[in-house]
Amino acid sequence: MRKLDTLVADFPDTYKLTKQDEVSKTYSFPKSYVCYRKPRAFSTEQRERARQMMIANNKAKGN
Repeated sequence: MRKLDTLVADFPDTYKLTKQDEVSKTYSFPKSYVCYRKPRAFSTEQRERARQMMIANNKAKGN
């Protein structure tokens, strides 16, 4: 919801807040902007490599 509120503020010609009440909001925007994707699948090697890179980055920031 926060992301859509930001898009409405930044691009009022494309994204519109059509209805709002105390607990919900309704937005309208082009159907072509909606995208569904499969979740990314990482192998254990890729996951471990990313973990090691993050550990190294965090240590470098600490120095």
